[in-house]
Amino acid sequence: MREIERIRESVEKGRIASIYLWHGEERFLIQEGLKVLKSFYFMRDPSGSGIEVLDSKELSPAEIVERANTMSFFANRLVVVDEAPYFQEGQTTDLEPFIEYFSNPNPATCLLFVAESVHRGRKLYKALSRAKAGEILEFSVPKRPQEWLAWVQAELNARGKAMDAKVASQFIEWAGHQTGVLSQELDKLVAFVGDRSKITMSDVKTITTRTIEASIFNLLDAVADRSSAKAVKTLREVLLEEHPLKVLTLMVRQVRLLLGCDALRKRGGNLAEVPSVLGIKPYEAQKLWQQSSKLATKQLSEGLAECLKTDVAMKSGGGDPGFLLEMMIIRFCGGESVT
Repeated sequence: MREIERIRESVEKGRIASIYLWHGEERFLIQEGLKVLKSFYFMRDPSGSGIEVLDSKELSPAEIVERANTMSFFANRLVVVDEAPYFQEGQTTDLEPFIEYFSNPNPATCLLFVAESVHRGRKLYKALSRAKAGEILEFSVPKRPQEWLAWVQAELNARGKAMDAKVASQFIEWAGHQTGVLSQELDKLVAFVGDRSKITMSDVKTITTRTIEASIFNLLDAVADRSSAKAVKTLREVLLEEHPLKVLTLMVRQVRLLLGCDALRKRGGNLAEVPSVLGIKPYEAQKLWQQSSKLATKQLSEGLAECLKTDVAMKSGGGDPGFLLEMMIIRFCGGESVT
């Protein structure tokens, strides 16, 4: 998020670092950042001849340094080393050529390393972090709900559109928590509303593709409210898009996580512990924690048992899968009230 703004600012000012290390799990954001960085070189040479992407599996560090030091007819060059393994634990490759280069890089070349993960204790990482001409950027996905809202608002601003916070929250809940998917869904909304600057809830409901995870959350909300009719209606909508076994698999996962939240709450735990204890993301933890407070332990336990019975019935030809799921949901809604 802010990393892309830093890159954009560097491009606008023409102050590109001689050496970059971009790392993080969010590949989409890295690719967006790369588009911004490449724009600097395309402005100077529309053919893109000054941009070179190297394969770290085919070239040694010494050969990569040689490429970075190569002079050409182009005033500026961008050399990208994708999927760079050099900053990870357990590397046995001779990295001295890189360390020497960091102390005296070619000012006409931007050498960019792209890595999914890094070990900050590695000698190479420390050498780059100390290099005057080097810059390290970590591309991480938003974690908290407010961070996701801020990301969506920033993307909307870049597209010249606006969305109320309530609408943005609904949009994120429906479209999921993958920046690439959210970006595509925003592009669809922008095309749909045309010249209109504000995107409404009606627009989101009309255009946005709801993820199966969001539908499962809604399904369990209906179960928590003891609304069999609403739960079955939601289930039927999901089954129009997804295979019954996939729906059941996600139901089992969700109920197990809800039981985990319930157990954690009973032993005096809190929301902050949920992500590490259950191995899930913070945004999912918050929703599960809230949802688990509406469902009694007995209802969740019996619901899990119903899920497992239904799984056996579906896999042994015990009836129409859709009908079996509907019966399971109806029995799930019939649990005891939360006290």
